[in-house]
Amino acid sequence: MQELREKDGIPDIRRAARFRYASVTPVEVDGSIRKLLKGGRDLDDSLVAVVIQNLKIVKDSSKVIVLDADGTRSKGIARSLKKIGIKNPYLVEGGFQSWVKQSLRIKELKPETALTILNEEAEAILADIIPSPWQLLGYGTALLAGSYALVEWEKTLQLIGVFGLSLTIYLRVSSYEKSEDLRQDLRSLLAPVKLGGQAFSWAAGKLESNGIGLPTSPSSLDVQNRVLQAAAKHESQPSDSEGNQDPNPESTVTLNQNA
Repeated sequence: MQELREKDGIPDIRRAARFRYASVTPVEVDGSIRKLLKGGRDLDDSLVAVVIQNLKIVKDSSKVIVLDADGTRSKGIARSLKKIGIKNPYLVEGGFQSWVKQSLRIKELKPETALTILNEEAEAILADIIPSPWQLLGYGTALLAGSYALVEWEKTLQLIGVFGLSLTIYLRVSSYEKSEDLRQDLRSLLAPVKLGGQAFSWAAGKLESNGIGLPTSPSSLDVQNRVLQAAAKHESQPSDSEGNQDPNPESTVTLNQNA
């Protein structure tokens, strides 16, 4: 097993999984002891499972993934882990060979230092940052949309308002369970209009009762009656010049002759 790791390498696990894996060497059992225990391959798998269970990073509720060289041992080890209390054992179908065929990262088996860990972390971060062509297209579209929103901020606010109102109406309508919900919303929507009409009618009645009246069209009957009443009142009052004239001009002539 050690020779295979030195020859082919090991899985290159980075970031969050770096400190959550362990390399377990199969336990060797002497021939005489193997004959006494009469376990064969099951005994080897059980011993490896016990070693895995006693690792500090493994808890009873941990998800344990078993990866062997070619997939021949991982199933038995996972079964033994299940028997001894590990609730979530998994295995990689095909083992390390399948890992290589899937073109997943591998690295040489060598001691890790702080410098090598930092180097691998930097490579993983750069790999995540480098965008794909589709991501570049998305970033460019978002940049153009943001620039347009800054230049035409008034239209942007209008569009946001229209979109928000439409979304609110859609969510409200989609929440209806029966037709009574729609009628209830319509009554609530028309309640201010009805209240405003009632207030207008009340104010109009108050103004009419106080004799103030509201401005109306010149062709209305009320205005015509008021105009006729004003004209009749004006005709019935004598002017100042008519009041100063003597109603009997002959008496004035007589007085002049006597004088």
